[in-house]
Amino acid sequence: MNKLAILLIISIILLSGCVSTISPVNPEDITVKIAPLMMKEFQEKDISVSVSNNATEAIDSVKVSSMDPFTVLSAGNVNIPARTNEDQATVTLNTKVQAPGFKEITNTTTLTLSYASGKDDKGAPVIKTKAVPVQTTVLPNAMLQFVGFVKGIQNITEAEVTTWTIGKGDNATITFSVKNEGRTTIDENSLKVFIDVAEKRIGTNKTVPVKEAMAKGGTSYTLGVELPILKNAPNGETDVVVKLLDNEGHELDSKTLTLKVKL
Repeated sequence: MNKLAILLIISIILLSGCVSTISPVNPEDITVKIAPLMMKEFQEKDISVSVSNNATEAIDSVKVSSMDPFTVLSAGNVNIPARTNEDQATVTLNTKVQAPGFKEITNTTTLTLSYASGKDDKGAPVIKTKAVPVQTTVLPNAMLQFVGFVKGIQNITEAEVTTWTIGKGDNATITFSVKNEGRTTIDENSLKVFIDVAEKRIGTNKTVPVKEAMAKGGTSYTLGVELPILKNAPNGETDVVVKLLDNEGHELDSKTLTLKVKL
């Protein structure tokens, strides 16, 4: 075949618009790491995703495309160079997500990463995805209210105070209630209040179940809990931490009170 014929074939190929395809980076060559995620329902949170490229080609427009049932509110967009020698190219991708209702979530959620790599037969970048599991916990948005010391059980509707002085062998009374600040109904007996006395020689801990169901904006009854002070308690003060927990032991809220034992 003479040179003229070869040039003619090449010109026909170019005029036809044919472009060679370039294989994209395989998702198996990309490593994604994200810490376990815990947040209250419908809370917004910035999360960091570590992405490493172990391929010999760069990847572009890397971002978090979905994390159902979480909502991706904003997603960073980065390019990651190819691996050099034995070192992976690693970047941190920042993304803001919003949690769903706490009853909509399971312990594991799938985060999907998208990236551009390679070329199709029209010369356009190929969009690929990488899916990874994320350990997730979504909590009810419940809060403690009206937490403090009062004179006695019969005084639980009185104004509460955060510091109380008491004698040895007497009973300290702590009052509290719970409010659902979220949108999902909290079932009865699914929360509890744990009263933690830091100095165990002064008093012992107590746990009280929250028996009421609470829809959006709902509250529990205001309760008073007696905390016996030991007769041989040392004088001085101790923190008393009132914690609101779910039945799995996750802390939803806490308030710290100060109890002073006098001689």
